Amino acid sequence: MTVAEVNVVAQAFHDAVANQDAEALADLYHEDARFLPPNMGPAEGRGGIKKAMQTLLDMGSHSLDIEPMDVRECGDMTIEYGRYTLGLQPQGMQPMTDVGKYLVVHETRDGSTKILFDCFNSNSPVPA
Repeated sequence: MTVAEVNVVAQAFHDAVANQDAEALADLYHEDARFLPPNMGPAEGRGGIKKAMQTLLDMGSHSLDIEPMDVRECGDMTIEYGRYTLGLQPQGMQPMTDVGKYLVVHETRDGSTKILFDCFNSNSPVPA
């Protein structure tokens, strides 16, 4: 998977969050993928990932910018490390921005590359 192809996936995340489309987000993952968001249990499988994505959207996620910083190919897998900026506006609260890092493993199967593992977390300390 090239850096350009990784950037296409990053743009797909950006567009799906902007469109509030949990299904489009889940479609970026393999059927047996695992999504590991902070402060939530792991989401397993595309159905579980769709549900977790909808939860994040319902919590006020409205924009997402992804910056791949290091992309390494290893056979049928590509490991991607980067930074994200997430725009949030929880109901009844002021808009806020969360900046953090992520690690994603993409896997190519039968000519199709999708996400197998996805983990991210904030750079901000947990509120006291």
